Amino acid sequence: MSLNKVVDEILRKGEERKREIIQLGQKERDEQVLQADKKIQENRQKAEKRSEAKTAQMEQQELSSAELESKKTLLAAQRKVMEDLRSQALEELASYPSDKRKKVYSKLVSKAKKELGDCYVYTNKADKPLLQLPSGMTSGGVVDCAGGLIFESKDRTVRLDYRFESILDDVWNGKIREIYEKLFG
Repeated sequence: MSLNKVVDEILRKGEERKREIIQLGQKERDEQVLQADKKIQENRQKAEKRSEAKTAQMEQQELSSAELESKKTLLAAQRKVMEDLRSQALEELASYPSDKRKKVYSKLVSKAKKELGDCYVYTNKADKPLLQLPSGMTSGGVVDCAGGLIFESKDRTVRLDYRFESILDDVWNGKIREIYEKLFG
């Protein structure tokens, strides 16, 4: 073989090797691009799922928040109705005619006389003339109330509170669930 043939053979083999290397590089590049595209697609799908989940979560939170606010508004309205009803009941008690008050007070005086014996009796200023106290019961003064009486033992250790406010509180607290059910049930 001549030197030219050897050089040509080396050049030919170098050219073949160059083509193989280029083809191998292009093949690796294509595989990397394909893998990168797959990874991008996977990341896009994951991001979409996260976004959808986050959106659903936000929607649920908004819905829950709106429902909670609605319940708060409803409860506030119901509380207002209950307070108004209680105030109206107290106003009706306070506006009892004098003859009815006199009868109620007479019964309360009898009851307190049996429980306390001699005692002090307190009432509001407007009802003071309605009281007919038996002997041993003394007017203790005036209290600020819608009506009713407070009895206090002579040694001031026992008090019976029969003010309209207290009586209404006792009835109201004992029947509040029943009242609520009748109004809103």
